[in-house]
Amino acid sequence: MKIIRQYFLREFIKYFLFLLAGFTSIAVIAEFFDKMNEFYAHKPPFFVIAQYLLLQTPGVMLYALPFASLFSVLITIGIASKWREIIVIKASGSSTKRLFSNFLTVGLILSLSALLLGETLVPAAVRKAAWVRKVKILNESPKIAYREGALWLKGLDKSLIRIGGFVEGENRVVKTSIFSFNPAFGLEKRTEADEATWANGVWSLKNVTVFDFVNNTTKRYDSLTSVALEDPRIFNEEMQKPAEMNFIELYEYYSRLEKAGFKNLKYVVRLYEKLSYPAINFIMMLFGISLALNSRWGGGIKAAGLGVLVSVVYWLLYSINISLGNTGVLSPWLATWITPALFTLAGSFMYLKIRD
Repeated sequence: MKIIRQYFLREFIKYFLFLLAGFTSIAVIAEFFDKMNEFYAHKPPFFVIAQYLLLQTPGVMLYALPFASLFSVLITIGIASKWREIIVIKASGSSTKRLFSNFLTVGLILSLSALLLGETLVPAAVRKAAWVRKVKILNESPKIAYREGALWLKGLDKSLIRIGGFVEGENRVVKTSIFSFNPAFGLEKRTEADEATWANGVWSLKNVTVFDFVNNTTKRYDSLTSVALEDPRIFNEEMQKPAEMNFIELYEYYSRLEKAGFKNLKYVVRLYEKLSYPAINFIMMLFGISLALNSRWGGGIKAAGLGVLVSVVYWLLYSINISLGNTGVLSPWLATWITPALFTLAGSFMYLKIRD
């Protein structure tokens, strides 16, 4: 039995690596053609284009893993069924369910690997790819720097601005500090505001305290207009996206917004999603084994069509639930975990129904 298990595992790994490389290559090529106009307009060196595409690879692989897992196990067991190997195994008195149970361990390892990949390599690669595109391909200079858990940028009036966070979708920044200097770079004024809102083409600061170091005075205002900050597009374009942050970074950023009195459901959903998404690898392995070995569902090669259907239905339900979570219809944890939970139950039921 051990030799047979090793044989099927080698077959699975062979197809898995081939499909993973295939799916990843197709996605990277699609990214190349999607950015073709930018490459043609700015004519960056070939190695810069290659660097950008290479940095896209980890993120693409993260999304390709579940598909490679599902179709690899379907092909492995399907070919074994075609050559009557499954029948021979059953005729010898062995349990196919027990024989392929180690594939579930492989699925668990893939899920844990996807979680590790999504928390380490992928965010770093996505951040670097965004920087390469902006600086080396589009020849634009970054206007926002991330230091000490805050955003730093140069104001339109040559001031230095520190921002605690940007509330996406609301054109609002929180915990704003504006440092004004004289030509000798001596600090003349410091403006502190709890928040700033963009309206009618200007930023309106709320609960403002102005420290004037030249006249040695301190003044407080309920509201004050500022011309130092650029319009919200700079934040929408240059702010780190959830995909560019790992769980801890996203949690800390959301916590700063929450402490300032703002709640953004999208960030909470993304937090839970970073934990729930890797589970799809185990689920696809579970469904692959159940479909391929269960004669009620066609078994063998016929299960490939059902495998595609399972993938489509999973992504459809998952996307709908994520959207419901973003709008507050479902709680964030339920929105991200309900689809994996339902499919795990369905896959487990089908797995238990496999007839040896």
